[in-house]
Amino acid sequence: MRIWPSRPLLLTVVLLTGVSLLFSCEVKAQTTTSGALAGVVTDQSMAVVPDAEVEIKDDARNTIETTRTDRDGVYRFYFVAPGAYTLTVRHIGFREARRTVGVLLGPAVSVNVTLAIAEARSEITIADEAPLIHAENGDASETINQKQISDVPNPGNDLTCFA
Repeated sequence: MRIWPSRPLLLTVVLLTGVSLLFSCEVKAQTTTSGALAGVVTDQSMAVVPDAEVEIKDDARNTIETTRTDRDGVYRFYFVAPGAYTLTVRHIGFREARRTVGVLLGPAVSVNVTLAIAEARSEITIADEAPLIHAENGDASETINQKQISDVPNPGNDLTCFA
């Protein structure tokens, strides 16, 4: 003679076993159809560069996505199709940086970028001619007219002080 447990007890054991198996097993049937790209932008002193413009260009499809770094200098691109990309980083006061990056399926590819300080440029435009200088003897002379002479303060009209 067989002894079977009661139906409610059997049902409870089966349900608990099923639930425990469900939570303990990893689901392997999921597939990944995209990748990601992330990194940190710093300057040459390793200080983070917030608000830098970061661009990725899909070389095969000729599409462009852009983002900006956060206050910690971090940028992220999610749901990126696998392939070759050109990564470009720009910020005022720094030279533009370019890298070729391969994005793979699955977890994010990490590409950190260090920006170099831009070269200072100055441009001076001269719009007037310089006065002539007599380099041979150091003499300087200029012709003045009657009005300029009459405008010179001369108490008593004594012209001998100009001789």
